[in-house]
Amino acid sequence: MPIKFKVVPKKNPQNRDEPAKYYANIVGDGKTTLDDLARYAASTSTVSKADIYAVLESTFSKIAEDVADGKIVYVGGYFTLQAGGSSYGEDHEKDVTAASIKSVRPVFRAGKMIKDALKLASFQKKS
Repeated sequence: MPIKFKVVPKKNPQNRDEPAKYYANIVGDGKTTLDDLARYAASTSTVSKADIYAVLESTFSKIAEDVADGKIVYVGGYFTLQAGGSSYGEDHEKDVTAASIKSVRPVFRAGKMIKDALKLASFQKKS
């Protein structure tokens, strides 16, 4: 299935008087749930959906726990996940504390398998 995109006009922020240019904006189309993953894995193996669901649930719980513990989680050739964030600037090194951290976010990096899959993707304008 192709990746869908919409066409959106964008003005040049450095020169608002110029006419807008049009860009392709990739949009999500559908979703895949944990249940979908378990159902698919069960259909391609001899393991039951309930067993696969339990394995996926425990695996993703462990991934979340390890990321919250500051670890970089390597998931084979698929992706890595770790915590990232931003902080307030302080005048002196000694003034930087945990209170200086203003936000934390997940940092996802696609691995070779996902990058290779995206190289083969096709695109379709969403109507």
